[in-house]
Amino acid sequence: MNAIVLHEYGGPEQLRLEQVDDPKPGPGEVLVRLSATSVNPFDWKVRSGAMKDREPLNFPAILGRDIAGTVTALGPNAEGFTVGDLVVGLGWHAYAELVAVKAADLAEVPDGLGMVQAAALPLVTITGEQLISRGAKAKKGRHWS
Repeated sequence: MNAIVLHEYGGPEQLRLEQVDDPKPGPGEVLVRLSATSVNPFDWKVRSGAMKDREPLNFPAILGRDIAGTVTALGPNAEGFTVGDLVVGLGWHAYAELVAVKAADLAEVPDGLGMVQAAALPLVTITGEQLISRGAKAKKGRHWS
């Protein structure tokens, strides 16, 4: 399959289109053929090496977290999806044609939501949730004036 591969930390010029082996879904995972992914600040921070103390890479590496695509295969004990389902979720190695991802980290794409729009949601919505729950420490019944 085609993937965007990084062999060393640096700028976007370090990203290379290469042929790599297709991933195989493990226990509880599904294989997804990507329709779309996104590029987030997390991606460029990891790519540049700015986060290597917190998120070190093993090279060669495939970046990308946001997944939107079609289920093409199920690993052992993968539940909740069938081949052909359109899914969205958060995983790893999404700068590729295929990605193996835990079924528990996926959801069906809602009717009326395009795949490009779906791919823009996973990481950014988790960031928003963390801002509310961890940063603002929002709690049920708490009101601000």
